[in-house]
Amino acid sequence: MRAAVLALALAASPAAAAGFGNASMGHKDYGVLLLTPDSGGGFKAQLTSIRTELQGVPLDSVETYNDGTAIQRALDRLKGQHVSKVVAIPLDLVSESSGMDHLRYLFGIREKPSQDRPDEARSGMAPVSGKNKSSLVFDGRGPRRLKSDADLVLTATIDKSPALADILADRAKALARDPAKEAVILVGLAPRSDKSLDAWKTAVTAIADSVRVKGGFREAAIIWVRNGTRAGQQDNDREENKATLRRLVTGGGAVAVPLALDGQRIGKLLQRQLGTGGYRWNGKGLLGDPRLTEWIVSISKAASTLPDVRQFKDNTPGGFR
Repeated sequence: MRAAVLALALAASPAAAAGFGNASMGHKDYGVLLLTPDSGGGFKAQLTSIRTELQGVPLDSVETYNDGTAIQRALDRLKGQHVSKVVAIPLDLVSESSGMDHLRYLFGIREKPSQDRPDEARSGMAPVSGKNKSSLVFDGRGPRRLKSDADLVLTATIDKSPALADILADRAKALARDPAKEAVILVGLAPRSDKSLDAWKTAVTAIADSVRVKGGFREAAIIWVRNGTRAGQQDNDREENKATLRRLVTGGGAVAVPLALDGQRIGKLLQRQLGTGGYRWNGKGLLGDPRLTEWIVSISKAASTLPDVRQFKDNTPGGFR
């Protein structure tokens, strides 16, 4: 089990994988930073159980991972607790996302900033005035990489673990009347750009198929919602998702679960796009499931043995090493 979790931690960074053979299996004192997008303020109870399980390991959390300033402050707080390493755990549920690309840049794993900016609603970014109001800038300067005297490790996301499909399958079965005759739909918040959407859809389709197998469902499908897209993109999304839902309903019914920690925000966007008919939904995400706590504790302990992941350590806006 430990070997499997360690492999998942290594998946976050080729640099970490390359350096692991020379790393000592004994770890220095470390702290854990949880990056929790769209937790809906409901993460406090889970945080208490995580803190208990980590048994005195310094722990901090940031509700958004798009705000580099907030992450930097959390790193500084952990450094104040005399840690020599910080294990950052992103609670994004999809490794192929603009948010994860942004994090990889901030942590010095990715050379260039992502062109597909993370979600404005959680980022601290400001809309550009003028005709193209959907364009975004990072305070007019570009994103700065994180600074830390302590080593930094960014772990893999939970979609690299079977725990994600296990939790989602149970959420779906709780809504189903007869899984073998019904379809399961994963509903997620997709990237703004159409170019990034294709990779995201491929990744989420694979998760949905795992949920289908584990839950014994007839079929699996995905539906996506997006914020800040153009009218034409919104129309295309709506038509494609409506066609998917019609097909599934005709085939025997469907249950839908959010691919999120908390499904409240996705539920509102889904209702706006498709209404409430044709599927069963309770909006319950991963929060509250003890398996989420188990995964966080396991991957934090495994990643605490890894070397610093940073390949690029400059701190100039949008600059390179």
